[in-house]
This record gives sequence, C-alpha cells and structure tokens, in this order.
Amino acid sequence: MNLSITNVPIWVSLLFLCSFSTLTIYLITSAIKSVYKQQNSANNNNLIPKTILFFVTYFIAVSLVTLTGIFEKNVLPPRIILATALPLFLFYQCYLLQSKTFQYIFQYIQIQQLIRIHLFRFVGVFFFLGYYYDALPQHFAFVGGGGDILTAILVLPLLYLIQKKHPFAQRFIWIWNCIGLLDILSVLCSAIWITKQAVQNHQVGVEQMGTFPFSWIPAFAPATIIFLHLLIFKKLKAEKQKA
Repeated sequence: MNLSITNVPIWVSLLFLCSFSTLTIYLITSAIKSVYKQQNSANNNNLIPKTILFFVTYFIAVSLVTLTGIFEKNVLPPRIILATALPLFLFYQCYLLQSKTFQYIFQYIQIQQLIRIHLFRFVGVFFFLGYYYDALPQHFAFVGGGGDILTAILVLPLLYLIQKKHPFAQRFIWIWNCIGLLDILSVLCSAIWITKQAVQNHQVGVEQMGTFPFSWIPAFAPATIIFLHLLIFKKLKAEKQKA
C-alpha cells in the first residue's frame, strides 16, 4: 500500500510536525491558563490535559485518514475541507461556543490572548518551502504563505500597542482582524480556484496539502483561524458596549 506522504525532504516534514503541533497547542493552552491565573482559579487542572488530548487525537485521526490517499486527489469540493475543516468549525460553533466552560473562558480572556494565538500562522513559511521543492504552485504559496506570515508579524506590534494602552490600539485591532480574516478566506478561495483549474486542465494543483503531514494545515488552520477572528470581533463588540 502506497502511503500518501508529501514529496518534500524529510527534514521539512519533521520540522513542520514539531513546530506546528507544539506551537499551536502551546498558544491555545497558554491562553486558557491566563484566564484561570487571572481569576486565581485552579479549575484548569483537567481542562489543559483535555485540550491537549483533543488536538493530539484530532491530528492523529487526520494523519491516519490522510495516509490512505483519500485527500490527495483533485476534486471539488475538496474532500479534506468537507471531512475535517467543516466538521471542526461546526464543533467550535455548535458545541464549544455553547459550553459553560468556554463561555467562562471567553468572558474573562483578554483580547490580546486571542490575538497571540495567531502567532502559529508563521506556519506560512512552509508554503514557501513547499513551492521551493515543487510541491505547491507559486501563486498559492505566495497568497497562503505571504498572508499568514504578514498576519503573524503584525501580531507583535499590535500586542505592544495593547500593552502600552495606545489610544488607537482598538482601531488597529479592528484593522488587523479584518486583514487576517480576509487572508484566510483568500487562501480558501485560491485553493478552490487552483483545484478547479487542475481538474479541468489535468494540471498539478494543491494536492500536496492533502498529503501527510501538510494535511494538518487545511484540516486545522481555516476552521480555527476563522473561529478566532469571529471571537475577536465578538470581544471588540462587547468592549465597545462597555465603553
């Protein structure tokens, strides 16, 4: 049985596996810890392990399905979006958002903690590495990678402005949040457009994003990023109402 594994050098795959999994889980759990530390509560003792277990299980499940090759084919709509990203987003919206634990966290979490999670979007570097090793089309690599890296870079000065309580900080958050949301939507549209062209003209598309380990990106990033941006909009709206 041929396993569906990306054709980039193994060191790229290993670097991706280590950085993507550890960085994303660390940033998410750190945001959760910040809430309970702020409220002087130890109730996160079980929540952190459960959060880690959820994402580890999710990544393993995605990996096992990916290795079968079911996500590697150029089809519309992309199977990996239907089978992973969409269910994950529905889980966030229909279950997580409604849970009392999450509502407690969202009530007390600071907006900078939600913004800080977006540092994992430095994963955009791997789009360029994919292009360098002929695994991804140039257009997709520059749209996906460039937009994510820019969004992640802008997190740093934005956090500084928030920390310094700059009078225009909130306005900059609105602008950054719009940029970040438009970026992920443009990546999705670009992937669908390239896949459509590949199907029609029998060309190479973005099928490498459906191979192991890069399938983690479409399986996790779009749903999580969009959800986070929506939370930040919700947080901004709540802060505006308080003012």
